[in-house]
Amino acid sequence: MWRGLGAIGLFVCAAEARAHAFSPDASHFYNGLLHAFVDPGQILLLLALALLAAQRGLMLARGVAVGVPLLALGVSLLPARPEWLALAETWVLIAAAAVALLVAWGRTLPSWLLQLPVYLAAVGPGLVNGAELARESWLIPRLYLSGAAMGIFFLLMALFVFAAKLKLHFESVAAIGMRVLASWVVAGSAMLLALRWA
Repeated sequence: MWRGLGAIGLFVCAAEARAHAFSPDASHFYNGLLHAFVDPGQILLLLALALLAAQRGLMLARGVAVGVPLLALGVSLLPARPEWLALAETWVLIAAAAVALLVAWGRTLPSWLLQLPVYLAAVGPGLVNGAELARESWLIPRLYLSGAAMGIFFLLMALFVFAAKLKLHFESVAAIGMRVLASWVVAGSAMLLALRWA
């Protein structure tokens, strides 16, 4: 009985919950660094990009590993408004679904043709970070954005290395597994988009 009353008390006293909560105690750099790890849309997008890079070979992997964090950083330096955040998050989810569809499709395409959706997808996290920076005016831009770019790079590379190692050691199973996981990314992105528009 006391546990139930305690839970009700905590529920009544709870403050506003936010999916992109920032903590002044974590410093500006670490708030940026952790953003890619706590944003479900960015996690899905970076997973889709890592799967595509692992599936399609070293040339595309280099473009993803270097181009995505740098392009996201460049876009986040552009002037942004706080009200753009919803559009930016929608862009991230649509891009995650589109890149994951390329992985699930699995057809051979020229590397230059695959780079276009990769770089369009990289614009999404940059827009999100720019809009977050405009909304949270207390953040120091150079620290927050450098942390955000490093967070994108670290998470992207960790997912890519994991997928590439699985492909190296379990080639036949990993090829199917990556396509199945990509289809789950499409489904997850669609669910988050449906919740956003509900």
